[in-house]
Amino acid sequence: MKTELSITLISPGCTITGDMIVDHGVSCFGLLNGGIVSTQGLLHVGAGGLVKGTAQGDHVRIDGRVDGNVHARASLEINGQVTGDILYCGTIRLGPHATLNGALKRVPRMLTIEAEPVSTGSEQVAEVAAPAQGSVATERPESNVTEFARAKA
Repeated sequence: MKTELSITLISPGCTITGDMIVDHGVSCFGLLNGGIVSTQGLLHVGAGGLVKGTAQGDHVRIDGRVDGNVHARASLEINGQVTGDILYCGTIRLGPHATLNGALKRVPRMLTIEAEPVSTGSEQVAEVAAPAQGSVATERPESNVTEFARAKA
């Protein structure tokens, strides 16, 4: 069985405006004006790369710069600069050139997936899927797992 490596490359000099959701790895060496979510594989912000928004992935490596929150579900390695909060649940490694300006929080895996607020009047709440027939509804922490799965389909 042959396996193919799928990766999206944002090359130097390239600018992308808007959010990206990919179901494989991604390497960013350019400018991304928006958030990025990698559902599988490595999310790599390379040297010279800049993400202006949230960066979410299973395995996250920051060698460039992220101006926004970082959410890592399995592993996180930082050799670059992060201005924003970092949520991780696996391993973390800070390199000699790591620069952090924000809170570093170890959280359960489900909390590393950012909640998408849904506006209802003047307040914002996270959308929660209705419980299955016969099950008891329980309050759970903010998560966009259902939104994440829908976006992936």
